[in-house]
Amino acid sequence: MVEIKKIRPSRTYTGEIWRTNKSNKKRLVKDFNGRCAYCDDFHLYSGGYNSYHVEHFAPKEHFPNLKYTYDNLLYSCPYCNISKSDKWPSSDAKINIIDDIGFLDPCEDDYYNHLKRKESGEIVPETKLGEYIYFELQLYLKRHCLIYNLDRIRIKQLELKKEITKRESDGKNVDKLNTAYSELCVLFCEYFDLFALDCEE
Repeated sequence: MVEIKKIRPSRTYTGEIWRTNKSNKKRLVKDFNGRCAYCDDFHLYSGGYNSYHVEHFAPKEHFPNLKYTYDNLLYSCPYCNISKSDKWPSSDAKINIIDDIGFLDPCEDDYYNHLKRKESGEIVPETKLGEYIYFELQLYLKRHCLIYNLDRIRIKQLELKKEITKRESDGKNVDKLNTAYSELCVLFCEYFDLFALDCEE
């Protein structure tokens, strides 16, 4: 098992209140590395910045006073945001869990004790609370596994291309690396086609 997220997000504007979603979102995208707070899907594969949402951890429907409080906001893919909706286990914004029912803020370390990821990219719950979050956010959707693997291939491509450029500038033979790079490109296209097919279903 590996961590559900490659990089744990951290809010750098804690305590701030900006009165528009636009103002908050341009800061959230940086704090969350362009990735969904819950599932870690990179926004590149889901329409980019414009398609991602400002998610209210304690729902604004129940706690309108927190609507623009930065410490309550997350950068979220539309799938997780819509799945979570206004669900909340209590009438208190500070009580987010009751008897293994509720949600955890992905900026808190405890989030990573309840959800993990298989090497294959599949998200899995580790606890009863993890199961609740897993099913309520629909983290079982195939798209999360496909996006995880698409991104792994993309990162390997970038690393390999950088190494090819470096070796070429040193006058070294890069035939084998170019072959490997071409194979990665084919693999990326195959995964992208699988992802596109999954989205159509």
